[in-house]
Amino acid sequence: MSPQAHDTFHDGLHDGLRGALDELAEDAPTRVNAARVLTAARRRRRLRLIAVPSATALTAAAAVLVGTATAGGGADHPGPAERPDAPLATRTDAPLATRPGEILNPRGVLPGPLPAGKVEPVVYGFLDHCGWLRPKGAASASGACAQWRLVGRSGKQWRLPDGVGSRAVKPRDYMSADTPLAISPDGWRIAYQRAKDQRLVVRDLSSGKVTPVGPPTAPTDVPQMMFSGDGTHLALSSQANPGARASLVDTRTGAATALQAGTVIGVSRDASTIVQGDIWDREKPLTVSGQDGAVRARVRVAPKVDLRGINGNALSPDGRTLLTFNSGMDTAVLVNLGTGEIASERRLSGVGGAQAWVGPTTYFTVRDKSRDPSGTEGMPPHASQGVIVDLTTGEARETGRSFSIRTSRSMTVFGGFLP
Repeated sequence: MSPQAHDTFHDGLHDGLRGALDELAEDAPTRVNAARVLTAARRRRRLRLIAVPSATALTAAAAVLVGTATAGGGADHPGPAERPDAPLATRTDAPLATRPGEILNPRGVLPGPLPAGKVEPVVYGFLDHCGWLRPKGAASASGACAQWRLVGRSGKQWRLPDGVGSRAVKPRDYMSADTPLAISPDGWRIAYQRAKDQRLVVRDLSSGKVTPVGPPTAPTDVPQMMFSGDGTHLALSSQANPGARASLVDTRTGAATALQAGTVIGVSRDASTIVQGDIWDREKPLTVSGQDGAVRARVRVAPKVDLRGINGNALSPDGRTLLTFNSGMDTAVLVNLGTGEIASERRLSGVGGAQAWVGPTTYFTVRDKSRDPSGTEGMPPHASQGVIVDLTTGEARETGRSFSIRTSRSMTVFGGFLP
């Protein structure tokens, strides 16, 4: 996943979900590689946007099963699945227009493909793993309904036909896994794995230009992606090997600059400053580099600073301050990047975690607005809302529309929160 991505298994003890869980349990692998499960869990923790509320025991068990299956899956499907869509799927060449509050994936309807030329900025993307459209008896998603779906600022929705979205986990095709996608903060660029050659590419939505930014890569090895605030650069960090060297790519030309080993946890607005660090090891110093890859400093943070709460672009637009959180995720802790010391702390009002800074004293994150599924017939919708948090007050205000999808499991990503 990218830092913008949020992979979740939704609550709701309805018959359809129970059936899906039964199928997963029957087809789950009998042997589990514990090391791979732990690595996958840590990788997902680094990339998760928001903390998901506690689920019921059944849903929690299902989430463990999903994580285990993904981690132990072996070889993966090379691209979009080849089986046809379910007969109930109605596919058009036009975008799907949805009004605020409407379900984005109504039963039996697929939006048209993303046009090759200019479109509006994108603010939201999701995979629903075919949801209602999965053929009966099929464990993994396939066809056009398995593609990423993108939502523009006006509410128009398209499929991403040339990208890899849901993919089957081998062996035995027992479930679907996600292939990451990232949306730039201004919504004008998307980064994803292209299906035809397995290359990571960036599409400029203001022109339709597609620029390769990486070599062919297996879906399981797609790197963690982090856009600079202005969208001109994309930082790439290995998910399979956090100790590998990262890189910084110019999204306009595809030119890459090698960075140091370690995960990128922050990029300044113009990509003039890049911060790398190991959020799981407090003893390791942060590495601060320039756009040319040259190391400027290695900074040890104060003992009280907890980097584990970082799950997005933590660096302020001017490249001077790092946004972290306390262990309870209810207090923002600002760190002076020059000294590693705590500059200030601010108690938050009901929102923890951050995707990226918006301004000198504000940041963007996501709030779960799903309703209690008890008493709901069928599959309950999962709703999420972008919010902007003011670090001077700790208060949050909603921005843009809320997004609701109806599925038992999804991958969602936000962007386009900058003007």
